[in-house]
Amino acid sequence: MDYINPSLDFDALGRTLRTQGRVQIRDFFSSQVVEALERALQAIDWELVYRDANGDRRLTGEQLRAMTPPQRMDLTEGIHAVARGGFQFSFFSDSLVHAVHQGRADLLARFMRWMAGDEFLSPMRDMSGDPQINGVYAQATMYSRGNFLTTHDDHVDREDRRIAYVINLTRRWRPDWGGMLHFTGDDGSVLDTYFPHFNSLSLFTVPQRHFVSYVPPFAMGERTAITGWLIAAPKTGHGT
Repeated sequence: MDYINPSLDFDALGRTLRTQGRVQIRDFFSSQVVEALERALQAIDWELVYRDANGDRRLTGEQLRAMTPPQRMDLTEGIHAVARGGFQFSFFSDSLVHAVHQGRADLLARFMRWMAGDEFLSPMRDMSGDPQINGVYAQATMYSRGNFLTTHDDHVDREDRRIAYVINLTRRWRPDWGGMLHFTGDDGSVLDTYFPHFNSLSLFTVPQRHFVSYVPPFAMGERTAITGWLIAAPKTGHGT
C-alpha cells in the first residue's frame, strides 16, 4: 500500500520549500492511511503539556479528571502567568517517541517507525535539499478550548532540528476558532498563515519564528495533528 499520494509533484514542492522556507502540501497521504490516523487519534487518552516556573510539565488524563474546578482554575492561571512573562504552551499530547521506546505495537507506534524509514525520509531529504536528515521526532497533538503556543523558533541546542512538520488530521475547522499556524517577522508582523486542512503536511525550516493562535471558548471542535521535527541525528544516536 502506498502511504504517500503518488500524484504529488515533489520537484515543485521542493522548490517552494527551499526558496520560501516553508510549504503546505494538500492531500499528502492516501485516504486509507489518513483515515486510520484520524481514528487512532480519537482513541488517545490525552495528556496536557505546559510550562510552570520550574520547567516543562505533563498531566495525564487521569490526573486531569481528578482535579477539582478550583484546581483547574489555578492551573489555568499558572499557565497564563508564565505566558505573560515569555514562552509558553498549553495543548494535549501523546508522544510517539515514547510509544516506540515502550515497545507499543499500536498504529501510532507503527506509523512512527514508518516515518523513521526511507519511504518518508527520502522524499523529505530530496525536497529540503538536506542529505543529513536521518531521524524524526513525533507526537500526536490536540488543541482544544484555551490551548495555544506562543512565538518561538524551534531551535534547541540538544537536538539538530532541520525541518519542522505538521500532519493535520482535523476534518472540520474554522479560522475564527484559532489554532492557526502563523509565521512572523522580526518586527512581529504575521508573514504567512497555514490553515489546518485535513490531510495536509506543513513543512518549514528551523529556525523560523511561528506560533499557534489561541483557541477561544466558543470553538466547537479540536485541532488534531501529528507534529515534530526531522533531525540530523548522530549515527550512534536514535533515529526515532
